[in-house]
Amino acid sequence: MGREFKAKLAPASAPLTFNPKNTYAAIVKTLFTQHAVVLAAAFFQFLVCMLLPDAFSIVPSAVLLLGYAVTTLIHHLTPSSPANPYTQHVVPGRATAQLPGPSGSFGADPGAQGLVVFNLGVQWNHPLGILCPGGIDTARRFLAMNADLMRRREELGLVSINDWKGASLDTASSLVITYYFRDVESIHRFAHEELHRAAWDWYNGHRFPHIGIFHETFIVPARSYESIYANCIPVGLGRGAVRCDGVEGDEQWLNTLVGADTPALKTQ
Repeated sequence: MGREFKAKLAPASAPLTFNPKNTYAAIVKTLFTQHAVVLAAAFFQFLVCMLLPDAFSIVPSAVLLLGYAVTTLIHHLTPSSPANPYTQHVVPGRATAQLPGPSGSFGADPGAQGLVVFNLGVQWNHPLGILCPGGIDTARRFLAMNADLMRRREELGLVSINDWKGASLDTASSLVITYYFRDVESIHRFAHEELHRAAWDWYNGHRFPHIGIFHETFIVPARSYESIYANCIPVGLGRGAVRCDGVEGDEQWLNTLVGADTPALKTQ
């Protein structure tokens, strides 16, 4: 029998989160596409030029450049103080994602338990992006379903959740949430519950031609997947958390990341 996997992160009383320290900045970057940010900055510069004397026209860009230069210099010269937000949650070294058993043991067999990967997404194919007609309401329903899943993650066998923002076209923006479940039956059960049915009926009733929704389901058998993360903030399956009642006698949540420097993964 091979060497047992060892957890990279300590058990916690609740699932670990790895959100940026500056939550406000993260929300702004999520809601606004790059061209929208540029337009907002241009509009602010326009107001400064119109309302203030000419000498003040350089102030917005100068403040922005100075702020970026100072923070970059501080983080470069003193990487540990103040805390660098870019490396705040990085797990150093090589890691892989494994599902622990009820007792909190990860075992020595990679990918010993099967799982289901479920992608749920929405596209706002409109110049206004999420601000298009129906866009905010669609996002609100997505967030409500996501919050319900997070509250019931143990009941539904939800292991990990990741959200991704993409823009393949200047007039299209997308949001995709990737879920990792223990089994597909839990997904089917949630799909037939009132919250999901109400959101689906609302979408079908309005028939917005510029709003697209989609999902993808991948059922992955045991020993049919692998993962390697090197110096990464927990992501993908490595962002997961599993409740284990047998850890030190109390209810604990274990992160799925374990050390990858084991003989079982020596070729990875």
